Amino acid sequence: MGDTFQMRHLLITAAAVSTFATHAFAADAIYEPAPAPAPMEMAPVSSGWTGLYVGVQGGGAFNPSDPDNVDLRTNGFAFGGSAIQTAFGSNFDSSFDSSFAGGAHIGYDYQMGSIVLGALADINALNVSQTASGFSSTPAFYTATRDLDYLVTARLRAGYLVTPTALAYATGGLAYGKVDYGFSTNSPAVVAPNPGAIINEDEDDFGYTIGAGMEVLVTDNLSFAGEYLYTNLGSGDSYTRLSGGPFGGGVGGSTDFVSDDDFDFHTVTAKLSYKFH
Repeated sequence: MGDTFQMRHLLITAAAVSTFATHAFAADAIYEPAPAPAPMEMAPVSSGWTGLYVGVQGGGAFNPSDPDNVDLRTNGFAFGGSAIQTAFGSNFDSSFDSSFAGGAHIGYDYQMGSIVLGALADINALNVSQTASGFSSTPAFYTATRDLDYLVTARLRAGYLVTPTALAYATGGLAYGKVDYGFSTNSPAVVAPNPGAIINEDEDDFGYTIGAGMEVLVTDNLSFAGEYLYTNLGSGDSYTRLSGGPFGGGVGGSTDFVSDDDFDFHTVTAKLSYKFH
């Protein structure tokens, strides 16, 4: 009996020690806090449009309008309207000769999210001409021609990314071209030489150009674009002074043959550019 009691006491004691030890170890255990979730990384804003670019372009220059842009202005003792009006009536005409246009360009773009801002300059070789003619009842023709062999523009552009690789943009700025002026007639009434006096044969004409386009990134460095521009170089200062026959009308008299409409035209070009990043 005594042994049984003692055995029972030892078992109770062992159980108590075990329970105490378990709680003690649990109290002393170090629990690692759960790791904080990794911060979400925002996708970087693409800068595939930022940087310098160079390229080439080619297309056409044209003007579908056909204005009657001839004016006869009398000076001094020239017969006022009657004789000249009788001789010419409304027999005036003008035309515009279209041309291929092609050249090179350089520019720089800066991308801010979906907005792209930039500046560029280009030069195009072309051969457009505007011809104004008067036809008298003599009969005789009087024709003035303005020719443009090259065009330089310096422009700003602003665009919006329709997709990450497609940019729709508007552009505008300064245009410059050297316009050559010429005059010809078969009238015996015009005093030689040349005939008459041609004033300001060549003009350095400054004007403006505006337009729009769509550019697409084909690769990281190559892009293809289609661009439309309207260019206006103004009316210029060239004219021809006629001093023979009815154009003179007396000592000191003369008549100026003037083409006073603006020298303006449209261009549509395809552009290939290489972008440096």
